[in-house]
Amino acid sequence: METHQLELLIKKYNAGECTPEEKQWLEQWYLSFEWSDAEALPDAVMNELKAAAWNRLRQYRNEQPAIPMLPVSVPVKPSVKRWWYYIAAAAVVSVAFIGFRFLYAPGEKAARTPANTIAEAQTPKDILPGTSKASLVLGDGSVIALDAVAVSQIEEGDGTTINKQHGKIIYDNTSGNSTKVVYNTLNIPRGAEYELVLPDGSKVWLNAASYLRFPTRFLEKERTVYLSGEAYFEIAKNAAQPFKVITRGNMEVEVTGTHFNVMAYDDEEFIKTTLTEGKVNIRNGKSITPLTPMQQAALEKSSGQVDVKKVDIDKEIAWKNGMIGFNDDKLPYIMRQLSRWYDVDVRFEGSIPQGGYNGSIPRKATLSEVMEILKIAGVQYRLDNRTVVITGG
Repeated sequence: METHQLELLIKKYNAGECTPEEKQWLEQWYLSFEWSDAEALPDAVMNELKAAAWNRLRQYRNEQPAIPMLPVSVPVKPSVKRWWYYIAAAAVVSVAFIGFRFLYAPGEKAARTPANTIAEAQTPKDILPGTSKASLVLGDGSVIALDAVAVSQIEEGDGTTINKQHGKIIYDNTSGNSTKVVYNTLNIPRGAEYELVLPDGSKVWLNAASYLRFPTRFLEKERTVYLSGEAYFEIAKNAAQPFKVITRGNMEVEVTGTHFNVMAYDDEEFIKTTLTEGKVNIRNGKSITPLTPMQQAALEKSSGQVDVKKVDIDKEIAWKNGMIGFNDDKLPYIMRQLSRWYDVDVRFEGSIPQGGYNGSIPRKATLSEVMEILKIAGVQYRLDNRTVVITGG
């Protein structure tokens, strides 16, 4: 599409005159465009865009209606370096795009002025997003760094073949007939993610700072795996051999074949299971809680109480689809997510900013790009080597 055609389409979008097909195409283009390849704009232009973004966010903070707008000025050539034009634009679009909405908390201080916000802005040294990286612990205790090893196949002691692709391992036990249960563990460090196909064909996406322990062959009455961290599961159907995920926080998820997400990080207050397709049962001791699609069960670790509610599935599994998603989330929770994905430490100085944040940011964005979007939403910070220090909001 030519630049002038794209500008006309954006104007139609802002005027609410796009057809559903045009709207869908434009939103997909906006999300998939390689913004990091865009040329730097003059400081005066970018400052104007920052101020416009701040004004839009101020409208959100006061809970005044604001019309989502896209920038009309479109770069003719995608090239390099500065994201500010697009970050500013992102801050004024709806959460269907890349942006934030800050919700005022009772008693919160008045918002900063655009001039102060712009004057304090600085671009910290970039920290790159996570990559496909993992280590595999075999049944004999040997450890293989999957991102470093050159071989495409790994042989387990029981005859299982492990096929390695970029960012994924696939288990194939058709060539062996061992009756011994051998466990492997896939460890995902901070700043990484990885995919796994289990021996029954079930697919697992593992998020940063997670591990999954599983048998190379499912020989028992149940297909049982053990999770710490976060993973999205697409389970191969087998009613005769139910699938079970056991977490370290006493939540068990029982299924026969379905799609669901489990978040069970040690540093979170809740263990959450979110169902996208099929049915699951959540077991906590003697208590069994059934889930239907679009529901989430949250187990509070301190009390053992399980609460079920309807959730926005897209936000809950945003990480699996290449996004960092927030749904009225508090800043400490957001920073824990960023800490895992970018492999950084986080420290709060003074009072912790209150309020909830909504929106989505691509996981391929650098840390400074993410933090500058948060700065537009009022979060003040500094970067001290690999530590993000939150100084106010």
